[in-house]
Amino acid sequence: MSRYLCMDNSNFNVQENLKICEKFTEFKEFFFEKGVSFFDKDLKLFEDDEVFREFENRIITNFDASHRKNTEKYKIQLNGASKKFRHFFANLIWLYNYPIADKKRETKLSELRIYLNNGYNQDILENTVLEHGIASYGRLSQYIYYDINFLYFFTKEYIKNKAQSPHDIIENINLYELMKDLTTEDFKNMKWLSSKHILHYLFNPDYYEPIVNTECKRKIVKYFLKKVSDSTLDEDIYNIRKNTYGFDKSLYHICEDSTLDVNDTKVLKKVARIIQKSISKNDYTIKIEPQNDIDILSVEKTKIENGLKAEEIVYQEELKRVNKTVLINQIAKVYNIKEFGLLTQNIDGLMHYSKNFDNFAPFDLLSTRDENLVYIEVKSTTGNEIYFSKGEIIFAYNHLKQYFVKVVSNGIVYDLDIKESFEEIYNKITNNSSLWSCETFKLRLEFL
Repeated sequence: MSRYLCMDNSNFNVQENLKICEKFTEFKEFFFEKGVSFFDKDLKLFEDDEVFREFENRIITNFDASHRKNTEKYKIQLNGASKKFRHFFANLIWLYNYPIADKKRETKLSELRIYLNNGYNQDILENTVLEHGIASYGRLSQYIYYDINFLYFFTKEYIKNKAQSPHDIIENINLYELMKDLTTEDFKNMKWLSSKHILHYLFNPDYYEPIVNTECKRKIVKYFLKKVSDSTLDEDIYNIRKNTYGFDKSLYHICEDSTLDVNDTKVLKKVARIIQKSISKNDYTIKIEPQNDIDILSVEKTKIENGLKAEEIVYQEELKRVNKTVLINQIAKVYNIKEFGLLTQNIDGLMHYSKNFDNFAPFDLLSTRDENLVYIEVKSTTGNEIYFSKGEIIFAYNHLKQYFVKVVSNGIVYDLDIKESFEEIYNKITNNSSLWSCETFKLRLEFL
């Protein structure tokens, strides 16, 4: 059945995935049923509403809107917190991190140590975190604040009303309204979150898929049924498995390429990771020392041609996945444009923004992910190095949750996770004024 499938690994190990499922069953027994900390079975958490009131006050009402990393924000927000609340918060963090396959075990443990603040047994803590996870989160991890809050409101309702179906609780959570009642901050109305998908799966792994990406589920349903309804996504996928596809193979490859044969279980997701970031001024600066004018013209012409081809490849991909209605509405909202007719007429051109409107823009394409506007930067390389301008670094840092980088090498498109690297580069040049004289920054990649 689907409970044994690891969505991003076609060569899944049944025993390993069974162990992962059993770990949540253990957590559920202690945290949700007995109401004690997973890290201290003698510490009762829900004898009163103390942890609920404190979470809402510390994490939501006193929201930290800075650009600091989430671990730094939460560490500050937990300053002065009791052992009881730290354990409650750490249990929510464990629940968030537990299913993530693309996050290192040591990173998960490190976060728990920070939030528990020495109030834990090392051996017990080590035993709670497994080496592997269930699902790939990728850039969905940028919504961790919303996900943690969703898990919180689910926990609060589940503890107070265990007779209610957990799936009904999940579906009835209106995160936007619940958060709006506690703060004046301007939050996004996030209707589809990884936490929503993963909670459904964890509480019934024989029915729901271990897939946390809404768009991925839509692609699967559209591939088989030719039409999609968000209200019946999970029901449709289950019926697809039951009536046609079966339960013995992962469906995830269909998310990556809808032209594949349904019997092909090969995972086609292409990812590039940054393996080297220079930290000195000289390393960041590109130096070109041509032998003669013809050489540099030839090199630059080839680069430009490769770049244009790369942008076109990614542009054609985005045309297949963009929601143009959302794109028009979001562009109008973000840039305060009232002429919807003009936007509609020129939307394809606006999508390929750098080509048609501004060659020096800090992004190449405009597109959408779910209900959000995103900026896509396309980089082309024939080796393993790519370059970013200072303007691109600044823009990317200020729009990290909306900024995607696509690297095209030999006609293949790779997704590049830039969050940590761009934060590091931005902080380095911000803290060292001399580095602002650098106009170009180099990253070395490894293609996976």
